[in-house]
Amino acid sequence: MQIMTELLKKPWFLGSLVVIFVVVVLWNIPIEKRKYGLSQGSLETDYTGLLPQHVERVVKAENRDDMQRIVKEANRNGQKISVAGLQHSQGGHTYYKDGVVLDMRTFNKILEIDERKKTIRVEAGASWEDVQEAIQPHGLALKVTQSQSIFTIGGSLSVNAHGRDIRFGSMAETVKEMTLLTPSGEIKNITRDDPDEWMKYVFGGYGLFDVILDVTLELTENDVYTIHTENLKTDQYESYINELLNHRNTAMHYARVSVAPSTFLDDMVVVNYDYTEKQDHKTVLKKEQGVQLSKLALDVGRQGGDLEDLFWGTQKRYIGSLDGKEITRNNVMRSESTFMEYTKPGRIEVLQEFFVPVHAYKDYINDLKQVIPANDRNDDFKVHNITVRYAAKEDFTTLNYAKEDMLGLVVLIQHGLKEEEIANATSLIQSWTNLTLEHGGTYYLPYYRYQTKEQFRSSYPGWEEFEEEKLRKDPNNVFQNMFYEYYVK
Repeated sequence: MQIMTELLKKPWFLGSLVVIFVVVVLWNIPIEKRKYGLSQGSLETDYTGLLPQHVERVVKAENRDDMQRIVKEANRNGQKISVAGLQHSQGGHTYYKDGVVLDMRTFNKILEIDERKKTIRVEAGASWEDVQEAIQPHGLALKVTQSQSIFTIGGSLSVNAHGRDIRFGSMAETVKEMTLLTPSGEIKNITRDDPDEWMKYVFGGYGLFDVILDVTLELTENDVYTIHTENLKTDQYESYINELLNHRNTAMHYARVSVAPSTFLDDMVVVNYDYTEKQDHKTVLKKEQGVQLSKLALDVGRQGGDLEDLFWGTQKRYIGSLDGKEITRNNVMRSESTFMEYTKPGRIEVLQEFFVPVHAYKDYINDLKQVIPANDRNDDFKVHNITVRYAAKEDFTTLNYAKEDMLGLVVLIQHGLKEEEIANATSLIQSWTNLTLEHGGTYYLPYYRYQTKEQFRSSYPGWEEFEEEKLRKDPNNVFQNMFYEYYVK
């Protein structure tokens, strides 16, 4: 006892106890996992849980014959089918009232890797992580995918996702061929030259035209990059990104915009991945790291106000610490995601993404300051993060979000679940969408349906062609979801 008393008088001992206490607390921060799918009794939901709906049943995809049978029965019986992967789309894209949900996650085999042609053929329920694990030993990497590897192949193609790569086009452009289960129950092998233009409607088609069975994807080398980070003012970014696209030796890029009160929409930090002319066959795929610490930092920022300033400063220091480090292409495409889980009762976090032409970015950001408050400490509606990514012009798909070279602003938003709180969030997001349209932009469709039908139709003038082709290819409306019913049907 006397020894302990003496030790407690020593500053180094007290300091050690504090460090141990902090480490224990950080290590034991619980990492919640949002429950979705059949998490509300017999109601099907997607990631947000904002649109629960009763479904008849969920069927795990086991083999092609079973899926063919289900589709043919649906034609005879007037049944509706929705296609689901990991359900990170947030607007009812993966289920329908009293319908059948086809859960594709079990349909996930790697079918063939052609190292010489640099291609992989994979079933649609496989995740990008599954693909990376298969191709990494061959020194190969994906051309285009999202910054996280947790999504399914079919799901990503159905929303025509994009990522950090600024040298390749959209994800759709990396698909050489695919096998589809059509609304009539026929299995078809499709290429980009198909006269019926299936791919034009499948990519960004939200599972309304088909079930994607397998896909052959173009791959590239698992290059090694040097990370370059830089702090900018938002009014510098237009010229910066144009120089990056035209001259710099950069493969991938993203940026973050400050939503902290003291630097609100004025400061940015950019992250580039520059070529080193080296390839990698040995580096293992990274796992989630520092989850507890990252979650603690994000939870601080979630409070808003001065704490948002603290979080922004922490982000900048962390990103700056990456400068000069090397990373493989596959590992760039494996950003951490677990720390973002949020399950506070009575509240929800959602994503929105707004696309604005590169040449309009400076004016757009200045005008945005009049739409959302700089300090949301006491507001229900809180913006936690804005990440900027480049999306090259793409005119292949029908519901096309990049009619010219665009910058996509991926926005993490928190709001309450009371009726008036949802109404307030809806009003603010609709105002944000109107501003985006005024600047020649659009918004991304996989997220919750805050936007009006008029805003949808202004953003996506190809919606009528989309509807006409849907009725031609699927006259019995076998493939159906809540997104289509709300915006198009």
